[in-house]
Amino acid sequence: MEMKTSLAFPPNYEAIVNAFPAVAENKIAIFCYGDTIYNPFNRHISSDLMFHESIHYGQQGDNPEVWWSYYLVNEEFRLEQELEAYGEQYAFVCRHITNNKIRKIMLFSMSTALSSDTYGKMLSFNEAETLIKRYAKEKFSEGETQ
Repeated sequence: MEMKTSLAFPPNYEAIVNAFPAVAENKIAIFCYGDTIYNPFNRHISSDLMFHESIHYGQQGDNPEVWWSYYLVNEEFRLEQELEAYGEQYAFVCRHITNNKIRKIMLFSMSTALSSDTYGKMLSFNEAETLIKRYAKEKFSEGETQ
């Protein structure tokens, strides 16, 4: 699953900003649209974040336009999609990073992002943290994600 990167804005950027104005304000978001990660603010894309975006690539299948149109208006769908991506990202971190302090910092960062207005404040920080950890634990044994 080879993904391309682009420093351009995604083709649906206007629709994204209309749905989530914080995206334009925070200037750190990246966007998966099909097989391309759009990185208009030129942020560093770590391997775990690249993995997160690859999950969205798989979710979008052959029709990213339809996926995005649903994602922008359906909070339940958006939460489901992001929980999978963040849960997989955290599981990736737990597989590749053995330092528990670094894992906790990365989980904090993911939970902060998922509970932010970037996604429409769908849940609290504590809910985001709990759900991300639960998803990862379902994928792997309890000891690997602690």
